[in-house]
Amino acid sequence: MLDTENLDVAARMAEIIGKPARIAPYADDEVTAEARELSAHIRSAFGVTDNAKMPQVFAVMAKHPGLFKAQMDMGVQLVGKGQLSGRDRELAILRNAWLCGAPYEWGEHVDISQRHGITHEEIERCTVGSTAPEWNGHERAIMKGVEELHADKMISDATWAVLAQSWSEAQLMEFPVLIGQYISTALLQNSLRVRLAGDNPGLEYR
Repeated sequence: MLDTENLDVAARMAEIIGKPARIAPYADDEVTAEARELSAHIRSAFGVTDNAKMPQVFAVMAKHPGLFKAQMDMGVQLVGKGQLSGRDRELAILRNAWLCGAPYEWGEHVDISQRHGITHEEIERCTVGSTAPEWNGHERAIMKGVEELHADKMISDATWAVLAQSWSEAQLMEFPVLIGQYISTALLQNSLRVRLAGDNPGLEYR
């Protein structure tokens, strides 16, 4: 079982990134127009406008068009149309990515989180989670909620009560779905051993 409280980053990186990818991506000329459009749509939701080359992770996912479309549709809903603030969403995703020991997801969202004002210190704090003393009450509840969803598959009454002080009913509903989506993404990326993009340092960013 993965020990995320004492995560051996080098060992985890070697386990996933240090071995060959299990499914090769489509070559650029094999990617369909629909897959390119889906890729551009989700990247636009994250504020990325450079779509000259399709990211390798999407070129792998395009080998299962139905699953790729479903993932992208949910991603656009949660990011482009989501009820949670970008900051709250990215804090939750970072904590989730660390608990999943997910190099690709963690590295990508380290970059994305900084666009939403999350500092290097706060990124580091996401590796510690809810026990880090510097969080305010709402932020600690986000960390705790992610941890409870991983450990107990539900959010406790105490954590829910804190989140409900700041979040609407729609936001409270969206939170566990967000984590479920990003657990699923991490499981897939880890299992396929998806290669890191050139500017993605994986778990080695601390």
